[in-house]
Amino acid sequence: MNSAFAAQETTPQNMTCQEFINMNPKYMTPVAFWVVNKDTDFKGGDYVHWQEVETVSVPRIYKQCQKTPKAKLGELTHSVK
Repeated sequence: MNSAFAAQETTPQNMTCQEFINMNPKYMTPVAFWVVNKDTDFKGGDYVHWQEVETVSVPRIYKQCQKTPKAKLGELTHSVK
């Protein structure tokens, strides 16, 4: 395995807002799902439902990213919940 490849993070945490804005819209919901549910500690192992992420969180993240295109998605977690 290439050491450069192994060092890359596979989560969207280090993705910039500009990268999120530029991505194909059909991939925005899975990325937003990760952002919204990362480090969330709901009772009973619950999580924010996919439909809610798609209809509420994606537009919030997109709007926030337009304001701060250099921010990392991992930094937005608390502001979009």
